[in-house]
Amino acid sequence: MDKPPTINSEESEEVTPTEESNGKPHHKQRIFDDFYDTIPRLEILGYGIFLICYYCTIIYKFCKLSKEREASLLAYNYIHEGWSMINRGQDADFEWDYWLSQLTRPFLGLLISYILLCRAVEFFIPKYRETCLILSGLGFLYGVFNWRVITCLILLTIITYCVSRTRMKSLIWISAIFQMCMFNIDYFQQWIDMVIDPDDYNDFNFLTSLCLLKYLSFSLDCCDEKTTPLCPVTKRKQDTLFDLFVYNFYLPLFLLGPIHVYPKFREQMNQPVQPWNKDKYVCCFWEALHYFGWMFFIEIALHYCYHPSLTFDTITLKNASYVECAGYVMCSLLYFQIKYMALYGFPRLLCLLDGLDSPKPPMCIHAMYTFKDMWRFFDRGLHEFMVRYVYIPLGGSKAGFLRQQLSSILCFAMITFWHGGGTNIIYWGITNWAGLTVETLVEVTLKSRVPDEPTWVSGAMRRTDGSIQRSHVRVPVSFQYVLPVRCEGREAGHQ
Repeated sequence: MDKPPTINSEESEEVTPTEESNGKPHHKQRIFDDFYDTIPRLEILGYGIFLICYYCTIIYKFCKLSKEREASLLAYNYIHEGWSMINRGQDADFEWDYWLSQLTRPFLGLLISYILLCRAVEFFIPKYRETCLILSGLGFLYGVFNWRVITCLILLTIITYCVSRTRMKSLIWISAIFQMCMFNIDYFQQWIDMVIDPDDYNDFNFLTSLCLLKYLSFSLDCCDEKTTPLCPVTKRKQDTLFDLFVYNFYLPLFLLGPIHVYPKFREQMNQPVQPWNKDKYVCCFWEALHYFGWMFFIEIALHYCYHPSLTFDTITLKNASYVECAGYVMCSLLYFQIKYMALYGFPRLLCLLDGLDSPKPPMCIHAMYTFKDMWRFFDRGLHEFMVRYVYIPLGGSKAGFLRQQLSSILCFAMITFWHGGGTNIIYWGITNWAGLTVETLVEVTLKSRVPDEPTWVSGAMRRTDGSIQRSHVRVPVSFQYVLPVRCEGREAGHQ
């Protein structure tokens, strides 16, 4: 199993349970297994039966509540007519609908042409692979989006490259903050309105936000380069404007993400083109089947669980029972994770076709019990970006507790501003920062003041006791994902 993205071995404390070294389990894993014995199978079976009954009950109750409110939600156009074979209304989710709306454009035909062209170039003239990626990517984007949107992005890319040549990190950050201000402050938005049509504003805003992180990754890494690197295959100089165009307009990661930091992208792009074999075909087939399956599941689920629309119906939620409210929270969390599994999964599939290994989609949300795990394993690319370019340069965990808190505050401040800086996102950022701070304080306290355990305490008892102690963390961790949706309604849930 591949190892989750690790930014720095000293700063990141990630440990993969299945990680092996020379055929033996990792030393930390061996310590974990010695300290925590396996829980008896009968106890695991009891937990499993309880969880299945619990989840089925709360989700059934919420589906029943959704059915009762279907007529009123249809009347207010919160949901629309669904599939005729199901004979139910389908909930509307802005981000999901925006992504599906791309399929109504000449999207699929151009995408298939892009895939076939890249495979042909890799086979016949592999040395022109990067040139093909730029030309085919820009051709695709001009065929799908308004020409003004893509032209403005090209100009921003050129400006970013010029700023990066100064090798001044302060100037690079000032340029990035100015770009974020253009979309978050009304005074600057009037400049955009002079160039971009109102119908294309959402496309321009979304695409520019993703490009901004790539601009920062490229520019900040160029500042740390003491000598100009050479491509090991073509022997040409790198970190040029050509490389920035390849990185920024690489089609699979341009439309939806996830963020792939520049050093890893450059390293993978420098690898020789590998021939297709049976294992690669099988891998891509199962990846495609996996993500298409979840996409189909989301479409079905939106016919039965109206959690995006019921966010508006505060009276119904206030009068709902605790079981129905638990179902609302559960459906919101699962939908949020599965949606991004599909949104990040399809770009990953296209990257695999090109021989690149982009960040993996989110891990199951029920396998994460702390704020740290949520940040490490949900949006892995964004986590890696923030740790590499913000957290570690500001000191991180190696510079003392106060410096660590300053680093965390500025990380969440940037994420909040990058997401739009709305009230709901501010609450979300504060919740995450507070949760991480409390976890850090508890860890420091426990490490210094843990009493000796009695000799009769078994490893299985330690594991059970640890699970009970961590169970309360599920409440704030779950709350930090539902909070943006409950604060400002539907649009808040998609920022």
